Amino acid sequence: MKRKILLMGKSGSGKTSMRSFIFSAYRPEDTKRLGSTIEVEHSHVRFPGNLVLNLWDCGGQKTYMESYMDTQKGNVFSAVGALIYVVDLVSTEDDDDTHEWDADLRYFR
Repeated sequence: MKRKILLMGKSGSGKTSMRSFIFSAYRPEDTKRLGSTIEVEHSHVRFPGNLVLNLWDCGGQKTYMESYMDTQKGNVFSAVGALIYVVDLVSTEDDDDTHEWDADLRYFR
């Protein structure tokens, strides 16, 4: 049984670090070396009992997010088993960053 899992959120929120730490046995300090995700990185994780997670680590740059919501909507969001939407609360603590928080909420919805 194969399940598609989307990792989404704005650029720099920690999606790839989470994926690497949880599914690829990276140490937390090793995730500092990871670069930005370009478009979508696909990986498969096998579990006992014939379960395979098809992880879609989606780049969070604004142009990619707009593309996922517009031109790639059918491909990205079809047959999704779960969506993990990562929000970076640390960089949105200032009142000046409320527009970023609003954008996060809009993309999530």
